[in-house]
Amino acid sequence: MAILQISRITARKGLVEDLPQPLAGAELGWATDERRLFIGNGPLEDGAPVVGNTEILTEFSDILSFAGQYTYKGEAAGYTAQTGVTSGSPVSQSIQSRLDSYAVVTDFGAVGDGQTDDTAAINRALFQLYCVQANAQVRRSLFFPAGNYIVTDSILIPPYARLYGEGSNSSIIDFQVQNWAANTAYSQGVLVYYVPSGLYYRSVVSVPATGISVSNPIYWAVESLPSYVAQTADSLQQIGVNIATNGAIAPTNIEITSMGIRTNQLNDAILIDKAQQCSFSHMTITGPLLTGDLTTSVADTRAVDWLSTPSLPCTQINFDNCVFSGFTYGINTDQQIRGATVSNGAFDTLYQGAVLGGVSPSNGGATGVKFISNSFDNIYEQGLIFNNVSLNTSGYNIFYDVGNHFNGTTLPSTAVITIDAINNVSVGDMFQRTNAFSGTFPRIQLYNSVTQTVPASIGVDSAAQIQMGSFVRETGTQAALSAGAVSTTLFTVSSVQIKAFKMDYTITVETSARTGTLTVVNDADDSAGDGLSYVDDYVQNSDTDITLTVTDVAGTMTVRYTSSVSRAAGTIYYSLTHLGRSY
Repeated sequence: MAILQISRITARKGLVEDLPQPLAGAELGWATDERRLFIGNGPLEDGAPVVGNTEILTEFSDILSFAGQYTYKGEAAGYTAQTGVTSGSPVSQSIQSRLDSYAVVTDFGAVGDGQTDDTAAINRALFQLYCVQANAQVRRSLFFPAGNYIVTDSILIPPYARLYGEGSNSSIIDFQVQNWAANTAYSQGVLVYYVPSGLYYRSVVSVPATGISVSNPIYWAVESLPSYVAQTADSLQQIGVNIATNGAIAPTNIEITSMGIRTNQLNDAILIDKAQQCSFSHMTITGPLLTGDLTTSVADTRAVDWLSTPSLPCTQINFDNCVFSGFTYGINTDQQIRGATVSNGAFDTLYQGAVLGGVSPSNGGATGVKFISNSFDNIYEQGLIFNNVSLNTSGYNIFYDVGNHFNGTTLPSTAVITIDAINNVSVGDMFQRTNAFSGTFPRIQLYNSVTQTVPASIGVDSAAQIQMGSFVRETGTQAALSAGAVSTTLFTVSSVQIKAFKMDYTITVETSARTGTLTVVNDADDSAGDGLSYVDDYVQNSDTDITLTVTDVAGTMTVRYTSSVSRAAGTIYYSLTHLGRSY
Protein backbone atom coordinates (compact mmCIF):
# COMPACT_ATOMS: atom_id res chain seq x y z
CA MET A 1 0.00 0.00 0.00
CA ALA A 2 1.10 3.62 -0.44
CA ILE A 3 2.94 5.47 2.29
CA LEU A 4 0.42 7.58 4.18
CA GLN A 5 1.19 11.05 5.43
CA ILE A 6 -0.03 11.37 9.00
CA SER A 7 -0.70 14.88 10.13
CA ARG A 8 -0.19 14.15 13.81
CA ILE A 9 2.10 11.74 15.68
CA THR A 10 0.17 9.78 18.24
CA ALA A 11 1.99 8.70 21.39
CA ARG A 12 1.40 7.16 24.78
CA LYS A 13 3.48 7.06 27.93
CA GLY A 14 3.34 5.08 31.13
CA LEU A 15 4.72 2.01 32.86
CA VAL A 16 5.93 -0.70 30.52
CA GLU A 17 3.34 -3.11 31.84
CA ASP A 18 0.54 -0.65 31.06
CA LEU A 19 1.41 0.04 27.41
CA PRO A 20 -1.24 -1.39 25.06
CA GLN A 21 -0.41 -4.65 23.35
CA PRO A 22 -0.52 -3.78 20.56
CA LEU A 23 -0.22 -0.07 20.07
CA ALA A 24 -2.05 1.35 17.10
CA GLY A 25 -0.16 1.30 13.84
CA ALA A 26 2.74 3.81 13.92
CA GLU A 27 1.71 4.88 17.44
CA LEU A 28 4.65 5.48 19.79
CA GLY A 29 4.71 4.23 23.35
CA TRP A 30 7.21 5.46 25.94
CA ALA A 31 7.84 3.21 28.96
CA THR A 32 8.74 5.78 31.58
CA ASP A 33 9.94 3.28 34.19
CA GLU A 34 12.45 1.49 31.91
CA ARG A 35 13.09 4.34 29.49
CA ARG A 36 12.27 2.18 26.47
CA LEU A 37 10.49 3.27 23.28
CA PHE A 38 8.04 1.13 21.25
CA ILE A 39 6.06 1.62 18.02
CA GLY A 40 2.93 -0.27 16.97
CA ASN A 41 3.24 -2.63 14.00
CA GLY A 42 -0.28 -2.00 12.78
CA PRO A 43 -2.81 -4.55 11.39
CA LEU A 44 -1.91 -7.45 9.13
CA GLU A 45 -4.08 -6.12 6.35
CA ASP A 46 -1.82 -3.08 6.21
CA GLY A 47 1.19 -5.33 5.62
CA ALA A 48 2.49 -5.79 9.18
CA PRO A 49 4.36 -9.12 9.45
CA VAL A 50 2.93 -9.72 12.94
CA VAL A 51 0.57 -7.95 15.25
CA GLY A 52 2.38 -6.31 18.17
CA ASN A 53 4.95 -3.71 19.07
CA THR A 54 8.51 -3.19 17.86
CA GLU A 55 11.07 -1.74 20.23
CA ILE A 56 13.10 1.19 19.00
CA LEU A 57 16.67 0.85 20.34
CA THR A 58 17.91 3.53 22.71
CA GLU A 59 20.88 3.79 25.07
CA PHE A 60 18.82 1.92 27.67
CA SER A 61 17.91 -1.04 25.46
CA ASP A 62 19.34 -4.48 26.20
CA ILE A 63 21.08 -4.78 22.85
CA LEU A 64 22.50 -8.23 23.56
CA SER A 65 18.98 -9.63 24.03
CA PHE A 66 18.25 -8.68 20.41
CA ALA A 67 21.48 -10.07 19.03
CA GLY A 68 20.21 -13.61 19.29
CA GLN A 69 22.56 -16.54 18.97
CA TYR A 70 26.25 -16.74 18.17
CA THR A 71 27.76 -19.52 16.09
CA TYR A 72 31.48 -19.75 15.47
CA LYS A 73 32.26 -19.73 11.74
CA GLY A 74 35.98 -19.14 11.38
CA GLU A 75 35.50 -17.70 7.91
CA ALA A 76 38.95 -16.09 7.90
CA ALA A 77 40.32 -19.53 6.99
CA GLY A 78 38.26 -19.52 3.79
CA TYR A 79 35.56 -21.93 4.94
CA THR A 80 32.89 -22.21 7.60
CA ALA A 81 33.87 -24.42 10.51
CA GLN A 82 31.55 -27.28 11.36
CA THR A 83 30.72 -26.78 15.03
CA GLY A 84 28.02 -29.44 15.35
CA VAL A 85 27.75 -33.13 14.63
CA THR A 86 26.63 -32.25 11.11
CA SER A 87 26.99 -29.10 9.04
CA GLY A 88 23.23 -28.62 9.32
CA SER A 89 23.21 -28.59 13.12
CA PRO A 90 25.64 -25.89 14.22
CA VAL A 91 26.30 -25.24 17.90
CA SER A 92 25.03 -21.85 18.98
CA GLN A 93 25.04 -19.87 22.19
CA SER A 94 23.78 -16.49 23.24
CA ILE A 95 25.95 -13.45 22.67
CA GLN A 96 25.95 -12.87 26.42
CA SER A 97 27.23 -16.38 27.06
CA ARG A 98 29.87 -15.98 24.39
CA LEU A 99 31.17 -12.70 25.81
CA ASP A 100 31.12 -14.10 29.35
CA SER A 101 33.48 -16.92 28.36
CA TYR A 102 36.30 -14.78 29.80
CA ALA A 103 36.39 -11.66 31.97
CA VAL A 104 38.16 -8.33 31.52
CA VAL A 105 39.25 -6.45 34.61
CA THR A 106 37.70 -3.30 33.19
CA ASP A 107 34.30 -5.06 33.47
CA PHE A 108 34.64 -4.59 37.22
CA GLY A 109 35.61 -0.93 37.18
CA ALA A 110 39.39 -1.02 36.78
CA VAL A 111 40.68 1.70 34.49
CA GLY A 112 44.44 1.17 34.01
CA ASP A 113 45.05 4.82 33.21
CA GLY A 114 48.02 5.26 35.55
CA GLN A 115 46.04 7.64 37.76
CA THR A 116 42.91 5.93 39.07
CA ASP A 117 43.28 3.66 42.12
CA ASP A 118 42.20 0.25 40.81
CA THR A 119 42.79 -1.72 44.03
CA ALA A 120 39.14 -2.25 44.94
CA ALA A 121 38.11 -3.06 41.37
CA ILE A 122 40.80 -5.73 40.93
CA ASN A 123 40.07 -7.37 44.28
CA ARG A 124 36.34 -7.25 43.51
CA ALA A 125 36.94 -9.00 40.19
CA LEU A 126 38.99 -11.72 41.86
CA PHE A 127 36.35 -12.25 44.53
CA GLN A 128 33.43 -12.39 42.10
CA LEU A 129 35.17 -14.76 39.70
CA TYR A 130 36.76 -17.18 42.15
CA CYS A 131 35.27 -16.80 45.63
CA VAL A 132 31.48 -16.42 45.42
CA GLN A 133 30.89 -20.04 44.46
CA ALA A 134 32.99 -23.20 44.73
CA ASN A 135 31.97 -24.09 41.19
CA ALA A 136 34.60 -24.67 38.51
CA GLN A 137 32.12 -23.74 35.77
CA VAL A 138 31.88 -20.10 36.88
CA ARG A 139 35.64 -19.47 36.97
CA ARG A 140 36.94 -17.30 34.18
CA SER A 141 40.40 -16.11 33.20
CA LEU A 142 40.84 -12.45 34.08
CA PHE A 143 42.34 -10.38 31.29
CA PHE A 144 44.25 -7.14 31.92
CA PRO A 145 44.32 -5.01 28.75
CA ALA A 146 47.50 -3.00 28.31
CA GLY A 147 47.56 -0.33 30.97
CA ASN A 148 49.07 0.87 34.22
CA TYR A 149 46.80 -0.35 37.03
CA ILE A 150 47.55 1.72 40.12
CA VAL A 151 47.06 -0.05 43.45
CA THR A 152 47.62 1.18 47.00
CA ASP A 153 46.84 -2.00 48.91
CA SER A 154 47.56 -5.69 48.50
CA ILE A 155 45.94 -7.61 45.66
CA LEU A 156 44.53 -10.85 47.12
CA ILE A 157 44.83 -13.73 44.66
CA PRO A 158 42.53 -16.68 45.48
CA PRO A 159 42.72 -20.33 44.39
CA TYR A 160 42.22 -21.14 40.71
CA ALA A 161 42.79 -17.54 39.66
CA ARG A 162 44.28 -17.06 36.22
CA LEU A 163 45.47 -13.54 35.44
CA TYR A 164 46.98 -12.67 32.08
CA GLY A 165 47.95 -9.51 30.27
CA GLU A 166 49.39 -8.21 27.04
CA GLY A 167 53.03 -8.34 28.08
CA SER A 168 55.16 -7.79 31.15
CA ASN A 169 55.83 -4.18 30.16
CA SER A 170 52.31 -3.50 28.90
CA SER A 171 49.87 -4.78 31.56
CA ILE A 172 51.31 -3.58 34.87
CA ILE A 173 49.99 -3.74 38.42
CA ASP A 174 51.73 -0.68 39.83
CA PHE A 175 51.87 -0.03 43.58
CA GLN A 176 52.25 3.72 43.91
CA VAL A 177 52.01 6.04 46.88
CA GLN A 178 52.10 9.77 46.31
CA ASN A 179 53.35 12.33 48.81
CA TRP A 180 50.45 14.10 50.49
CA ALA A 181 49.82 17.59 49.15
CA ALA A 182 47.80 20.31 50.81
CA ASN A 183 44.64 21.65 49.15
CA THR A 184 44.28 18.54 47.00
CA ALA A 185 41.11 16.48 46.59
CA TYR A 186 41.40 12.75 47.35
CA SER A 187 38.80 10.04 46.89
CA GLN A 188 38.05 7.57 49.64
CA GLY A 189 40.64 4.82 50.17
CA VAL A 190 43.69 6.68 48.83
CA LEU A 191 47.03 5.97 50.53
CA VAL A 192 49.49 8.87 50.80
CA TYR A 193 52.88 9.43 52.41
CA TYR A 194 53.35 12.44 54.69
CA VAL A 195 56.99 13.48 54.36
CA PRO A 196 57.40 15.50 57.61
CA SER A 197 56.25 12.66 59.87
CA GLY A 198 57.34 9.70 57.72
CA LEU A 199 53.87 8.18 58.17
CA TYR A 200 51.33 6.74 55.74
CA TYR A 201 47.71 7.90 55.81
CA ARG A 202 44.62 6.47 54.08
CA SER A 203 41.55 8.58 53.38
CA VAL A 204 38.49 7.22 55.19
CA VAL A 205 36.08 9.44 53.20
CA SER A 206 36.41 11.69 50.17
CA VAL A 207 38.64 14.64 50.97
CA PRO A 208 37.77 18.16 49.72
CA ALA A 209 40.39 20.09 47.81
CA THR A 210 40.91 22.82 50.40
CA GLY A 211 41.52 23.25 54.09
CA ILE A 212 41.85 19.63 55.24
CA SER A 213 44.91 18.63 57.28
CA VAL A 214 46.32 15.13 56.90
CA SER A 215 46.04 14.80 60.69
CA ASN A 216 42.27 15.37 60.60
CA PRO A 217 40.83 12.03 61.84
CA ILE A 218 37.51 12.66 60.10
CA TYR A 219 39.24 12.33 56.74
CA TRP A 220 42.53 10.49 57.33
CA ALA A 221 43.74 7.50 59.37
CA VAL A 222 47.34 6.45 59.97
CA GLU A 223 48.13 3.15 58.28
CA SER A 224 51.21 0.98 57.84
CA LEU A 225 52.64 0.48 54.39
CA PRO A 226 51.09 -2.74 53.00
CA SER A 227 53.75 -5.43 53.12
CA TYR A 228 53.08 -6.82 49.63
CA VAL A 229 51.82 -5.67 46.28
CA ALA A 230 50.16 -9.05 45.72
CA GLN A 231 49.78 -12.17 47.82
CA THR A 232 48.10 -15.53 47.61
CA ALA A 233 44.83 -15.85 49.51
CA ASP A 234 42.32 -18.59 50.17
CA SER A 235 38.90 -19.04 48.54
CA LEU A 236 37.39 -16.39 50.84
CA GLN A 237 40.28 -13.98 50.13
CA GLN A 238 41.51 -14.57 53.68
CA ILE A 239 45.24 -14.11 54.25
CA GLY A 240 47.92 -14.82 56.86
CA VAL A 241 46.91 -17.00 59.82
CA ASN A 242 43.31 -17.07 58.57
CA ILE A 243 44.15 -18.98 55.39
CA ALA A 244 42.11 -22.20 55.10
CA THR A 245 39.87 -21.31 58.06
CA ASN A 246 36.07 -21.03 57.92
CA GLY A 247 35.95 -23.89 55.44
CA ALA A 248 38.00 -22.05 52.82
CA ILE A 249 40.32 -23.69 50.28
CA ALA A 250 44.02 -22.87 50.66
CA PRO A 251 45.77 -21.12 47.75
CA THR A 252 46.26 -23.51 44.85
CA ASN A 253 46.42 -23.61 41.05
CA ILE A 254 47.13 -19.91 40.61
CA GLU A 255 48.54 -18.69 37.29
CA ILE A 256 49.81 -15.23 36.34
CA THR A 257 51.37 -14.61 32.95
CA SER A 258 52.43 -11.78 30.64
CA MET A 259 52.12 -9.08 33.30
CA GLY A 260 54.32 -6.77 35.33
CA ILE A 261 54.27 -6.04 39.05
CA ARG A 262 55.95 -2.87 40.20
CA THR A 263 56.29 -0.83 43.38
CA ASN A 264 57.76 2.57 44.15
CA GLN A 265 57.86 1.82 47.89
CA LEU A 266 60.07 -0.31 50.16
CA ASN A 267 57.64 -3.20 50.31
CA ASP A 268 57.83 -6.68 48.81
CA ALA A 269 56.23 -7.52 45.47
CA ILE A 270 54.75 -11.03 45.85
CA LEU A 271 54.09 -13.24 48.87
CA ILE A 272 53.66 -16.95 48.16
CA ASP A 273 51.69 -17.87 51.29
CA LYS A 274 50.77 -21.52 51.99
CA ALA A 275 50.29 -22.11 48.29
CA GLN A 276 50.77 -25.08 46.01
CA GLN A 277 50.89 -25.75 42.28
CA CYS A 278 51.23 -22.12 41.19
CA SER A 279 52.83 -20.73 38.06
CA PHE A 280 54.23 -17.29 37.24
CA SER A 281 55.57 -16.73 33.73
CA HIS A 282 56.74 -13.94 31.43
CA MET A 283 56.64 -11.36 34.21
CA THR A 284 58.75 -8.41 35.30
CA ILE A 285 58.86 -7.83 39.06
CA THR A 286 60.40 -4.44 39.69
CA GLY A 287 61.27 -2.48 42.81
CA PRO A 288 62.56 1.07 43.30
CA LEU A 289 66.16 0.34 44.38
CA LEU A 290 69.16 1.27 42.24
CA THR A 291 72.79 0.22 42.57
CA GLY A 292 73.48 3.16 44.90
CA ASP A 293 70.82 1.81 47.28
CA LEU A 294 72.07 -1.78 47.21
CA THR A 295 75.45 -1.58 48.94
CA THR A 296 73.73 -2.74 52.15
CA SER A 297 70.80 -5.00 52.95
CA VAL A 298 69.10 -2.43 55.18
CA ALA A 299 66.04 -2.03 52.92
CA ASP A 300 65.40 -5.80 53.24
CA THR A 301 62.91 -5.97 50.37
CA ARG A 302 62.10 -9.02 48.26
CA ALA A 303 60.70 -9.51 44.80
CA VAL A 304 59.30 -12.82 46.07
CA ASP A 305 58.74 -13.79 49.70
CA TRP A 306 57.37 -17.07 51.05
CA LEU A 307 55.39 -18.23 54.07
CA SER A 308 54.59 -21.82 55.06
CA THR A 309 53.30 -23.88 57.94
CA PRO A 310 54.03 -27.60 58.55
CA SER A 311 50.53 -28.50 57.37
CA LEU A 312 50.52 -26.06 54.45
CA PRO A 313 54.04 -25.79 52.99
CA CYS A 314 54.62 -23.97 49.74
CA THR A 315 54.79 -26.76 47.15
CA GLN A 316 55.46 -26.83 43.40
CA ILE A 317 55.80 -23.12 42.74
CA ASN A 318 57.30 -22.23 39.36
CA PHE A 319 58.69 -19.00 37.93
CA ASP A 320 59.58 -19.06 34.24
CA ASN A 321 60.89 -16.20 32.08
CA CYS A 322 60.60 -13.73 34.95
CA VAL A 323 62.82 -10.72 35.68
CA PHE A 324 63.57 -9.76 39.30
CA SER A 325 65.14 -6.34 39.81
CA GLY A 326 65.24 -3.30 42.09
CA PHE A 327 64.93 -5.17 45.42
CA THR A 328 67.39 -6.15 48.12
CA TYR A 329 66.79 -9.79 47.19
CA GLY A 330 65.20 -11.47 44.20
CA ILE A 331 64.21 -14.32 46.53
CA ASN A 332 65.03 -14.68 50.22
CA THR A 333 63.34 -17.14 52.55
CA ASP A 334 64.03 -19.46 55.46
CA GLN A 335 60.58 -21.03 55.06
CA GLN A 336 59.75 -24.63 54.24
CA ILE A 337 59.43 -25.17 50.50
CA ARG A 338 58.89 -28.50 48.81
CA GLY A 339 59.71 -28.20 45.15
CA ALA A 340 60.05 -24.98 43.20
CA THR A 341 61.68 -24.05 39.91
CA VAL A 342 63.03 -20.69 38.78
CA SER A 343 64.00 -20.99 35.12
CA ASN A 344 64.97 -18.90 32.11
CA GLY A 345 64.79 -15.71 34.16
CA ALA A 346 67.00 -12.78 35.06
CA PHE A 347 68.20 -11.52 38.44
CA ASP A 348 69.45 -7.97 37.94
CA THR A 349 70.26 -4.95 40.14
CA LEU A 350 69.98 -6.61 43.54
CA TYR A 351 71.97 -6.84 46.74
CA GLN A 352 71.85 -10.66 46.58
CA GLY A 353 70.16 -12.78 43.95
CA ALA A 354 68.47 -15.66 45.77
CA VAL A 355 68.95 -16.80 49.36
CA LEU A 356 67.54 -20.08 50.66
CA GLY A 357 67.77 -20.89 54.36
CA GLY A 358 69.52 -19.08 57.17
CA VAL A 359 70.84 -19.70 60.64
CA SER A 360 67.82 -21.83 61.60
CA PRO A 361 65.48 -22.55 58.68
CA SER A 362 61.85 -23.30 59.50
CA ASN A 363 61.03 -27.02 59.34
CA GLY A 364 64.16 -27.76 57.32
CA GLY A 365 63.74 -24.82 54.97
CA ALA A 366 63.75 -25.17 51.22
CA THR A 367 64.17 -28.55 49.52
CA GLY A 368 63.81 -29.42 45.88
CA VAL A 369 64.33 -25.86 44.67
CA LYS A 370 65.97 -25.56 41.24
CA PHE A 371 67.53 -22.48 39.64
CA ILE A 372 67.98 -23.40 35.97
CA SER A 373 69.18 -21.39 32.96
CA ASN A 374 68.91 -17.96 34.59
CA SER A 375 71.21 -14.97 34.21
CA PHE A 376 72.59 -13.01 37.17
CA ASP A 377 74.03 -9.53 36.67
CA ASN A 378 74.64 -6.30 38.61
CA ILE A 379 74.40 -8.07 41.97
CA TYR A 380 76.35 -6.55 44.86
CA GLU A 381 77.11 -9.80 46.73
CA GLN A 382 76.36 -13.47 46.02
CA GLY A 383 74.10 -14.55 43.23
CA LEU A 384 72.96 -17.70 45.07
CA ILE A 385 73.20 -18.82 48.71
CA PHE A 386 72.13 -22.22 50.04
CA ASN A 387 72.50 -21.95 53.83
CA ASN A 388 71.62 -24.89 56.12
CA VAL A 389 69.18 -26.31 53.57
CA SER A 390 69.52 -29.35 51.33
CA LEU A 391 68.45 -31.01 48.09
CA ASN A 392 68.59 -27.82 46.04
CA THR A 393 70.15 -27.24 42.63
CA SER A 394 71.85 -24.52 40.64
CA GLY A 395 72.23 -25.58 37.03
CA TYR A 396 73.34 -23.99 33.76
CA ASN A 397 73.03 -20.43 35.04
CA ILE A 398 75.28 -17.62 33.82
CA PHE A 399 76.80 -15.21 36.35
CA TYR A 400 78.11 -11.91 35.01
CA ASP A 401 78.91 -8.99 37.35
CA VAL A 402 78.12 -10.76 40.62
CA GLY A 403 79.87 -10.48 43.98
CA ASN A 404 82.05 -7.56 42.93
CA HIS A 405 80.40 -4.77 44.96
CA PHE A 406 79.56 -3.08 41.64
CA ASN A 407 83.28 -2.52 41.00
CA GLY A 408 83.60 -4.79 37.98
CA THR A 409 84.60 -8.40 37.50
CA THR A 410 88.30 -7.74 38.10
CA LEU A 411 87.65 -6.64 41.71
CA PRO A 412 85.78 -9.53 43.35
CA SER A 413 84.52 -9.04 46.90
CA THR A 414 82.49 -12.18 47.67
CA ALA A 415 81.95 -15.64 46.24
CA VAL A 416 79.50 -15.87 43.36
CA ILE A 417 77.70 -18.91 44.80
CA THR A 418 77.83 -19.95 48.45
CA ILE A 419 76.78 -23.49 49.39
CA ASP A 420 76.89 -23.93 53.14
CA ALA A 421 75.44 -27.43 53.50
CA ILE A 422 75.81 -30.85 51.96
CA ASN A 423 73.27 -32.37 49.55
CA ASN A 424 73.14 -29.35 47.27
CA VAL A 425 74.56 -29.19 43.77
CA SER A 426 75.90 -26.76 41.20
CA VAL A 427 75.93 -28.25 37.70
CA GLY A 428 77.13 -26.54 34.55
CA ASP A 429 77.06 -23.01 35.94
CA MET A 430 79.16 -20.49 34.01
CA PHE A 431 80.98 -17.46 35.40
CA GLN A 432 82.38 -14.25 34.01
CA ARG A 433 84.86 -14.32 36.91
CA THR A 434 88.02 -15.94 35.58
CA ASN A 435 90.61 -18.14 37.28
CA ALA A 436 92.87 -15.13 37.69
CA PHE A 437 90.34 -13.43 39.99
CA SER A 438 88.94 -16.41 41.88
CA GLY A 439 91.85 -17.08 44.22
CA THR A 440 90.60 -15.11 47.23
CA PHE A 441 86.89 -15.03 46.43
CA PRO A 442 85.91 -18.21 44.59
CA ARG A 443 83.17 -18.68 42.10
CA ILE A 444 81.66 -21.45 44.22
CA GLN A 445 82.30 -21.34 47.94
CA LEU A 446 81.55 -24.58 49.77
CA TYR A 447 80.97 -24.78 53.53
CA ASN A 448 81.20 -21.07 54.04
CA SER A 449 80.28 -20.79 57.73
CA VAL A 450 82.23 -19.31 60.60
CA THR A 451 82.97 -22.75 62.04
CA GLN A 452 84.17 -24.37 58.83
CA THR A 453 87.47 -23.94 57.04
CA VAL A 454 87.11 -23.80 53.29
CA PRO A 455 89.34 -26.25 51.41
CA ALA A 456 91.41 -23.84 49.38
CA SER A 457 91.47 -26.00 46.29
CA ILE A 458 87.78 -26.84 46.38
CA GLY A 459 86.15 -23.97 44.55
CA VAL A 460 89.06 -21.54 44.64
CA ASP A 461 90.89 -22.55 41.48
CA SER A 462 88.13 -24.39 39.68
CA ALA A 463 85.72 -22.94 37.18
CA ALA A 464 82.83 -24.88 38.70
CA GLN A 465 82.06 -27.60 41.19
CA ILE A 466 79.48 -30.34 41.37
CA GLN A 467 78.13 -31.68 44.63
CA MET A 468 75.78 -34.63 44.71
CA GLY A 469 74.97 -35.69 48.24
CA SER A 470 78.31 -35.82 50.02
CA PHE A 471 80.20 -36.40 46.76
CA VAL A 472 82.08 -33.30 45.59
CA ARG A 473 83.99 -32.96 42.34
CA GLU A 474 85.66 -30.11 40.57
CA THR A 475 84.85 -29.95 36.89
CA GLY A 476 88.53 -29.31 36.26
CA THR A 477 91.20 -26.65 36.04
CA GLN A 478 94.74 -26.27 34.80
CA ALA A 479 98.02 -24.74 35.92
CA ALA A 480 101.22 -23.86 34.14
CA LEU A 481 104.38 -25.84 35.04
CA SER A 482 107.31 -23.48 35.01
CA ALA A 483 110.43 -24.38 33.04
CA GLY A 484 113.61 -25.37 34.83
CA ALA A 485 114.26 -26.89 38.25
CA VAL A 486 111.42 -25.72 40.46
CA SER A 487 109.41 -26.65 43.54
CA THR A 488 106.01 -24.92 43.55
CA THR A 489 102.67 -25.27 45.36
CA LEU A 490 99.78 -26.32 43.16
CA PHE A 491 97.01 -25.98 45.77
CA THR A 492 96.16 -26.56 49.41
CA VAL A 493 93.39 -28.51 51.12
CA SER A 494 92.17 -28.14 54.70
CA SER A 495 92.91 -31.36 56.58
CA VAL A 496 90.49 -30.19 59.27
CA GLN A 497 87.64 -30.70 56.82
CA ILE A 498 88.92 -33.12 54.19
CA LYS A 499 90.63 -36.30 55.42
CA ALA A 500 90.90 -37.98 52.03
CA PHE A 501 90.76 -36.86 48.42
CA LYS A 502 91.81 -37.87 44.93
CA MET A 503 93.36 -35.75 42.22
CA ASP A 504 92.93 -36.99 38.66
CA TYR A 505 95.49 -35.28 36.44
CA THR A 506 97.24 -35.13 33.10
CA ILE A 507 100.70 -33.55 32.59
CA THR A 508 102.11 -32.50 29.24
CA VAL A 509 105.70 -31.37 28.70
CA GLU A 510 106.55 -30.99 25.03
CA THR A 511 106.03 -34.50 23.60
CA SER A 512 105.93 -36.18 27.04
CA ALA A 513 102.52 -36.97 28.51
CA ARG A 514 101.52 -38.49 31.82
CA THR A 515 98.12 -39.26 33.35
CA GLY A 516 97.35 -40.59 36.78
CA THR A 517 95.59 -40.32 40.14
CA LEU A 518 97.06 -38.91 43.32
CA THR A 519 95.28 -40.48 46.30
CA VAL A 520 95.70 -38.77 49.68
CA VAL A 521 94.61 -40.05 53.10
CA ASN A 522 95.17 -38.26 56.40
CA ASP A 523 94.90 -39.32 60.03
CA ALA A 524 91.58 -38.63 61.74
CA ASP A 525 93.31 -36.39 64.26
CA ASP A 526 96.70 -35.51 62.83
CA SER A 527 97.80 -32.28 64.44
CA ALA A 528 101.45 -33.23 63.94
CA GLY A 529 101.05 -34.12 60.29
CA ASP A 530 102.65 -37.55 60.70
CA GLY A 531 99.54 -39.53 59.73
CA LEU A 532 99.58 -38.47 56.10
CA SER A 533 99.82 -41.09 53.33
CA TYR A 534 99.58 -40.65 49.57
CA VAL A 535 100.07 -42.68 46.42
CA ASP A 536 100.75 -41.32 42.93
CA ASP A 537 99.66 -43.96 40.42
CA TYR A 538 100.31 -43.00 36.80
CA VAL A 539 101.43 -43.98 33.30
CA GLN A 540 103.46 -41.86 30.86
CA ASN A 541 104.86 -42.20 27.36
CA SER A 542 108.21 -40.69 28.42
CA ASP A 543 109.66 -39.05 31.51
CA THR A 544 108.02 -35.68 32.30
CA ASP A 545 110.48 -35.04 35.15
CA ILE A 546 107.63 -34.03 37.48
CA THR A 547 107.21 -35.31 41.04
CA LEU A 548 104.04 -34.67 43.03
CA THR A 549 104.34 -34.48 46.83
CA VAL A 550 101.90 -33.83 49.69
CA THR A 551 102.68 -32.38 53.14
CA ASP A 552 100.45 -31.54 56.11
CA VAL A 553 101.36 -28.61 58.36
CA ALA A 554 99.03 -27.15 60.99
CA GLY A 555 95.85 -28.46 59.39
CA THR A 556 96.73 -27.61 55.79
CA MET A 557 97.69 -30.21 53.19
CA THR A 558 99.87 -28.78 50.42
CA VAL A 559 100.23 -30.42 47.03
CA ARG A 560 103.45 -29.42 45.24
CA TYR A 561 105.23 -30.31 42.06
CA THR A 562 109.02 -30.43 41.70
CA SER A 563 111.47 -31.09 38.91
CA SER A 564 115.13 -31.96 39.28
CA VAL A 565 116.61 -30.79 35.97
CA SER A 566 116.21 -27.95 33.57
CA ARG A 567 113.34 -28.71 31.21
CA ALA A 568 110.71 -27.04 29.09
CA ALA A 569 107.53 -25.53 30.52
CA GLY A 570 104.45 -27.70 30.66
CA THR A 571 100.82 -27.84 31.79
CA ILE A 572 98.94 -29.88 34.39
CA TYR A 573 95.19 -30.43 34.07
CA TYR A 574 93.53 -31.71 37.23
CA SER A 575 90.26 -32.28 39.05
CA LEU A 576 89.69 -33.11 42.72
CA THR A 577 87.08 -35.36 44.27
CA HIS A 578 86.20 -36.08 47.87
CA LEU A 579 83.27 -37.26 49.97
CA GLY A 580 82.48 -34.09 51.85
CA ARG A 581 83.47 -33.29 55.38
CA SER A 582 85.10 -36.21 57.14
CA TYR A 583 84.83 -35.16 60.79
